[in-house]
Amino acid sequence: MGSTTTEPETWIRASEVYKVPRTTLNDPANRKLRVITIGAGVSGIMMAYKIQQECSNVEHVIYERNPEQGGTWFENRYPGCACDVPSHAYTYPWAPNPDWPRFLAPSKDILAYVDKVVDRLDLAKFIHVNRQVAGCYWNDDTAKWRVKIQRVEPKADWSSTAPLKVLSEFEDECDILLHATGILNRWDYPDIPGLKDFKGRVVHTAGWPDNYWEDQWKAENVVVIGSGASSIQCVPTMQPHVKHMDVFVRTPVWFVQILDNFGNNYEYMDVFVRTPVWFVQILDNFGNNYEFSTIDSTTVSSITADGVIGANGVERKCDTIVCATGFDVSFRPRFPVIGKNGVNLQDKWANFAEAYFGLACVDMPNWITFLGPNWPVAAGSIMGALDANGDYAIQCIKKVQNENLKSFCPKKEASDKYNEHTQTWAKEVVWGQGCRTWYKDNETGRLRAVYAGSSRHYRSMVSLVRWEDMDLEYMNVQNKFAFMGIGRHMCQTKEGREVGMEPSPYCDISRVDPRML
Repeated sequence: MGSTTTEPETWIRASEVYKVPRTTLNDPANRKLRVITIGAGVSGIMMAYKIQQECSNVEHVIYERNPEQGGTWFENRYPGCACDVPSHAYTYPWAPNPDWPRFLAPSKDILAYVDKVVDRLDLAKFIHVNRQVAGCYWNDDTAKWRVKIQRVEPKADWSSTAPLKVLSEFEDECDILLHATGILNRWDYPDIPGLKDFKGRVVHTAGWPDNYWEDQWKAENVVVIGSGASSIQCVPTMQPHVKHMDVFVRTPVWFVQILDNFGNNYEYMDVFVRTPVWFVQILDNFGNNYEFSTIDSTTVSSITADGVIGANGVERKCDTIVCATGFDVSFRPRFPVIGKNGVNLQDKWANFAEAYFGLACVDMPNWITFLGPNWPVAAGSIMGALDANGDYAIQCIKKVQNENLKSFCPKKEASDKYNEHTQTWAKEVVWGQGCRTWYKDNETGRLRAVYAGSSRHYRSMVSLVRWEDMDLEYMNVQNKFAFMGIGRHMCQTKEGREVGMEPSPYCDISRVDPRML
């Protein structure tokens, strides 16, 4: 399987005499492109819509390893799993949803929204489920990505970490590769001595079994390991219904009610910033006043056949262990991504992941990622920044097609300077403070998952591709302006007029200053 596109007239060898191609400027017919997107989550579905709406003569296929679309909202189904921003802010700009049943939508409602978008906008035709990407390989001679794909059997046991059963393999190729695998889907059980010897049930929030719900909890003693986002949602959902719950907390989290005044209550702010640390420390911790829960502010030392032992030596007997221990958020791809000169992104990002504006990477031509390193994941809803990320990808697709580019790739100097700014900025803000968290490298303190600014700031920075930061190569090695063709613009053709192209935009009535009328 793959593209059989015939190369346009503009593919001219260096040894030949330059000739003007018989092409029309901005005519999509000049070059057919093939785009492959890896992942049919929120990002992949967004790109299915944008390419369908904004591009012509572009084949687009999405490969999804799960049996359904939805990405993290299909995979994460633990008790209490929900969006952490208001539901109406967690929608595509072009697909509002007035039917949200709750202010903070549960995962099943978000998945239903995603399914509705796919159905109503006719996007399912681009999505191929049960297709797992096993490797991506850039070919500099053909300027294409070769993608190895496995047809896989869906999981029978959702809590299993075993590899998916491979039924067959095939290859595809594309001009542009969109990496939309997300970061909240790569998980494993924690490496704790004795975990495999536990005789009860062991579950992970990211791989919640279909047969473990309230009817099973109510007679059990449950131990939860972890105090991050999944624990914060899971614990209060389960706790009222279990016999007893113990929560092991390595790093306590603290919540304070924020007044809904957009930061304008300066009296409140003055009291808040002057509150001494000791006052915070004597406030009640979660669990002090809950009859059926115990908080162990200690790490887990080991696990026995019927309980969990903390670093303080106390053993908590239990029937079930819930591992709310999060994900691998290193950004390192789970399959080889081999770019220019044999550079493997797995190796490049093995110790620390760096990208250009969280969406492109040195040595990875014609490759764009979503929710990458130092992307605005902590600046409100991701949907605004994600939309900008998608528009950026569309600009790249159109430039490759319209200007007959062979490849685009961030310059090393530009990427290095961008990341230098990001890490220096981090030292001046709260994100750079000394606490253990998933968005930092906890050994070096370097920030890896937060953008150096607000979501609106990010949208402004990526609204137009900074082509001066890119290494560009053209198909026509003799003359990069060959795409200008015979001097005719698409708007001057029948096809251009049929799609509403304006041959005289300077005469547009909307440009007239009303004071001149």
